[in-house]
Amino acid sequence: MTQQVDLLVIGGGPAGYSAAIRASHLGKSVVVAEKNGLGGTCLNRGCIPTKALLESAHFYSNLKSAPVHGVTVQVQDLDYAQVVQGKDQIVHNLVKGLQFLMDKRKIKVLGEEASFLPSGEVQVGTEVFRAANVLVATGTVPFELPGLEVDGRIVVNSDQLLDRPTLPKSLVIVGGGVIGCEFATIFASYGVQVTIVELMKQILPTEDGEISQALAREFKKRRVKVLTGAKVAEIQRLEDCAKVLVDQDGRSSEIEAELVLVSVGRRPVLPQGFPAELDARGYVKVNERFQTSLPQIYAAGDVIGGLQLAHLAFEEGWAAANNMFGEPARHEWFVPACVYTKPEIAAVGLTEAQAREKHGEVVTAKYSLKGNGRAVIAREDSGFVKFVAKPSGEVLGVHIIGPQATELIAGAALALEQGVTLEDWAQVVYPHPTVSESIKEAVLSALGCGLHSL
Repeated sequence: MTQQVDLLVIGGGPAGYSAAIRASHLGKSVVVAEKNGLGGTCLNRGCIPTKALLESAHFYSNLKSAPVHGVTVQVQDLDYAQVVQGKDQIVHNLVKGLQFLMDKRKIKVLGEEASFLPSGEVQVGTEVFRAANVLVATGTVPFELPGLEVDGRIVVNSDQLLDRPTLPKSLVIVGGGVIGCEFATIFASYGVQVTIVELMKQILPTEDGEISQALAREFKKRRVKVLTGAKVAEIQRLEDCAKVLVDQDGRSSEIEAELVLVSVGRRPVLPQGFPAELDARGYVKVNERFQTSLPQIYAAGDVIGGLQLAHLAFEEGWAAANNMFGEPARHEWFVPACVYTKPEIAAVGLTEAQAREKHGEVVTAKYSLKGNGRAVIAREDSGFVKFVAKPSGEVLGVHIIGPQATELIAGAALALEQGVTLEDWAQVVYPHPTVSESIKEAVLSALGCGLHSL
């Protein structure tokens, strides 16, 4: 028997469950189909578990600085399996909380695969639905390159590495993007010998060049080897290790490692029988309303391409639900991006290179955290805040590397949303001593009147 529903969501990640919750606010009947765990990649295999591992890694790493604070600590052992178990418990608790929210909002969640039928209906397990609206939010999975296929034993992807209960002695990371750099931070903190191999000229290719250079310097301090402009030509899989053959600047080298992480991006996944149009890369094509080529089918989140960030997926799913049911909705935002390395990195708006390409002449200014009292006290003063603006004072981008960067960037995103100029920003009073006041110092530097800088 076919069931009628106002909204059928395929995919229970950030885009999917935010759309479901928004539709429930509007009094609509909602069903969510999620075959791999409510919360999607972010909660189960991405944002949350990696940050849980990073938190434990930072704690372990910080023990080394205890003598600076007059404390003598002797670390006798590391139970990494317990670290992984703690990560799993955090994920379990958050998934359970999300399920509670769904139940309270009377949103039906089915843990089955969804597929489109020729009739236009959608089958979820053994149930069939005719939905007034369908939202596809099926996300992405790790991408594999020919010759670099994962085997789950010596060559792994990020999903498999998250669940590995033991630490390797050495790790080669193929790909120096966000995922690769965050895993490098985790494992280097535990003393694993880490090498990053990145095809582009800088790690974190989408970040401002000076930010990427600063992280590369920090990695060097932590004995993480970074090879940029380098390509993995071959991975030779041996019984208990791998030999990674690397081409860089016309020279070949060989790296032996116990484990290889392939982190070269992600590809979209779609429900069986998906009937709407895709772009050349296989992502779902949508308009400004997040409608596909079939108006009753919408799509949001990573499956539509663009920035693959959970917080953007939340906004897209919410907007898609508003569009379905006649509520006002946006389709563009100033989206902050965060990298949870040590030091943290966060940015919103254009990089310097993007700004020069788009606007020509720009003003840039940096404020070093070596002049920030709070960062100096925390012994985390190697970063900086960078502003990119038009000569008129319109702010185009804000980039931070340093402690609490991922928390500080929200204020910068709000300022860009509201069109705050450098002159306006200079009137804001920041508390002292805080890392946040480095933002105002960078603003003053951009105006040529720095208080604690030349």
